[in-house]
Amino acid sequence: MTHFPDNILTVLKEAVINVFWKKSDVRGLFSRCEVPHELIGAQDWNAYKFHIVSPVLDTLNSREDGLGPLRRILQETLEYKDGDHLLWLQDGQKRKREAERCLEHLRLLVKDHDAAKRTEREQREARQRQAQEEKGKSAFNSRLGEIYQRFLAYHQNPNRQERGYALEEILYDAFLLFELNPQGAFRRVGEQIDGAFYHDGNHFLLEAKWTSSPSNLSDLRDLDGAVGSSLDNTLGLFVSLNGFTKESLDAYAQGSRPKLICMDGMDLMAVLNGQIDLSDLLKRKRDIAVQRRLIFASVTQIMTGKL
Repeated sequence: MTHFPDNILTVLKEAVINVFWKKSDVRGLFSRCEVPHELIGAQDWNAYKFHIVSPVLDTLNSREDGLGPLRRILQETLEYKDGDHLLWLQDGQKRKREAERCLEHLRLLVKDHDAAKRTEREQREARQRQAQEEKGKSAFNSRLGEIYQRFLAYHQNPNRQERGYALEEILYDAFLLFELNPQGAFRRVGEQIDGAFYHDGNHFLLEAKWTSSPSNLSDLRDLDGAVGSSLDNTLGLFVSLNGFTKESLDAYAQGSRPKLICMDGMDLMAVLNGQIDLSDLLKRKRDIAVQRRLIFASVTQIMTGKL
């Protein structure tokens, strides 16, 4: 006995893989759709997504209790109307097109199929799950909104030193909210470090400046020196709310291996007002720095798929 015909199941697998790009998103989908915990845990989450998604959907399709989770996975996948949420990725335009192709194919196959419909009980359960998820999102968004409002309020403060301290506190609270294990400002011999955090297997030293003019080459080299005197898996994040001079970015990139990535005020605003996840933004900036030797890529370019 199977619940879905082979053609629908095959296209559903392809759609899940292309629409839910990160493995954490796939795992979250399975949890929300009540895939049995033992089935989720039995997968090798270091494997390619196909080798995770395919056995899960095949198992659900052959189990008597698998129809409910399958329907919920199908429904949540088809709730995506386009692939715009993938534009921030490397080759974002290509990822968007592939996701939309899969979604359109899947919609055509299930148009007259009852697998896209839910029973009244399933609809009630779905509303309950959604309410629980929204509650968690609400708490997160509320805290993010508080940090954002503090950030906006400090724009009115004419005291440069107070703004600088405020920026360090705002960044610390943002890194803490996004679970990046931050550390506050500290001193080393001959160096003042504005903070540190951990992201994607690397330790980062932080430099934060809220000055009236863009940061220059000397500022970049100061952080580069601090990073260079640390262990090999250390990188630097330079946050300059008024950006960087073009000359400083060009000159720094001509030197030895770059160790820094940079953010400006627009980047921070996009994170604090919920346009992009901080961890996702840092990952894309690192990818761009590695592939294009650009230590600063604007959030606008990233979110529109131009980089």
